[in-house]
Amino acid sequence: MLFKEVLGLEKTKQQLTNALDKRRIAHSQLFSGSKGSGKLALAVAYAQFINCESPSSQDSCGKCSSCLKYNKLSHPDFHIIFPVVKKSSTDTPYSKDFLSKWKEQFLQNPYFSLKDWMSNYKEVFLEKSSDKKKESVIYSHQIKELNRKLSLKIFEAKKRVILIWMPEKMNLQAANKFLKLLEEPPENTILFLVSEEKEQLLKTVKSRLQEIEVPSYSVQETITASCAEKSEEFLRFCKLSNGDLGKVLCYDSDNLKIKHTEEFIELMRFSFKSDYAKISEWVDMISAKTRQQQIEFIAYSLGLFRECIIFNYSDKKLNSISAFEHNFLKNFAKFIHQENSILIINLFEEAIKNINRNANSKIIFFNLGIELIKLLKVKVNFA
Repeated sequence: MLFKEVLGLEKTKQQLTNALDKRRIAHSQLFSGSKGSGKLALAVAYAQFINCESPSSQDSCGKCSSCLKYNKLSHPDFHIIFPVVKKSSTDTPYSKDFLSKWKEQFLQNPYFSLKDWMSNYKEVFLEKSSDKKKESVIYSHQIKELNRKLSLKIFEAKKRVILIWMPEKMNLQAANKFLKLLEEPPENTILFLVSEEKEQLLKTVKSRLQEIEVPSYSVQETITASCAEKSEEFLRFCKLSNGDLGKVLCYDSDNLKIKHTEEFIELMRFSFKSDYAKISEWVDMISAKTRQQQIEFIAYSLGLFRECIIFNYSDKKLNSISAFEHNFLKNFAKFIHQENSILIINLFEEAIKNINRNANSKIIFFNLGIELIKLLKVKVNFA
């Protein structure tokens, strides 16, 4: 991947190219940033730049043997480690077992998040629902395998690059093994750690890394980067994405309307009518979706509740909603007001936390429906 293929981040790119020019490349670097930022794309582009056979002062050539291999993430001296799921206590999964799928996801969208990857991973590689509820981890046996690779000679690169994606997912045993590697780094080897939640790293690990903070994208940058039609619905989606470019690049307006708007309308109608049977059917439907899809629905719902507040108390020109959503909100918004809006928003935010804790999704969503029955009946007089 070339630097010019990474959206924006010009100051950070300059910082990296300057370090190579001055031969001040730290052997262990932490690329940190929020979901959907360019941290992973930037780390891969930097690895390619370091090993390019004919680089300019600002970028790789993109044509030499090394660049062509990096373009496919197939360079023999570029190793990738990421979180995996153990199906049993005796299971020893390695990143290499799932690497082709990970590479495929990167080449399609280099701004994808851990949640994006795990949603894909669990759909493709895990069959049992009990396995799909397990957390992804970087295990000590993966670090042991890394040490074995590092004991071998470099094949052809100037520098061997180890990319550890989501190092905060290391368990304690893995982190301690990795710490020893940081203390005695192999010659001509660079470690790139790419993290969404750097605060979860062991302090002893983090203190040995040179950090490169990768800023989030602005809403306007995500809008410009996407090839989607710049509809009102799309613009609102970008605003709700909070600079998550990976999410914006996966935008699909038709699916978004089907998956979110209509599901939201059904839940509100069933709850308002106190139709427990329909709520139960709706819960079965939403519970069959992946955890990521459930979180996306709740995030969408939170956005629409906030749009209701704007609709009621502010200039309606400030609303960022589609015509389809507007037709619903002009009748529904009056039920979301100062007496219940905070309680409803807290209810949905708590649901996201519980889903992330792997709580039973049917209980979570049935509770939403039951609580909404009460909260939507709370009345207020608009002046």
